[in-house]
Amino acid sequence: MMASHLVKPDTRNCKRPRELEPQMPDSPQLSSLGKSDSSFSESSVLFYKDETLEKGLNDMSKEINLMLSTYAKILSERAAVDASYIDEIDGLFKEANTIENFLIQKREFLRQRFTVIANTLHR
Repeated sequence: MMASHLVKPDTRNCKRPRELEPQMPDSPQLSSLGKSDSSFSESSVLFYKDETLEKGLNDMSKEINLMLSTYAKILSERAAVDASYIDEIDGLFKEANTIENFLIQKREFLRQRFTVIANTLHR
């Protein structure tokens, strides 16, 4: 039982089974016989895949650029709305400050007036 454990190949760290790994040809003459035909078809397939990949990447790039420009437009519109809100709030604060100053002056005027009335009543 322990011997069979030692004989088993360790597949935990392998990404693929060993039988799927490419095998080195035993003789270099045999590997070069079908190489010209297969390399031509492989290169044409790779060229087609590269064209397809490039077209896909270009399409994705266009979509991403469109999304980014739309996002930039939305952000710009929101910034304009935020700026108008800030201007409106700034105007409200100025108006509130004016009213506050008016009320402070009115309170001071009433204080002086009550002081005059109180002094007149004490005489």
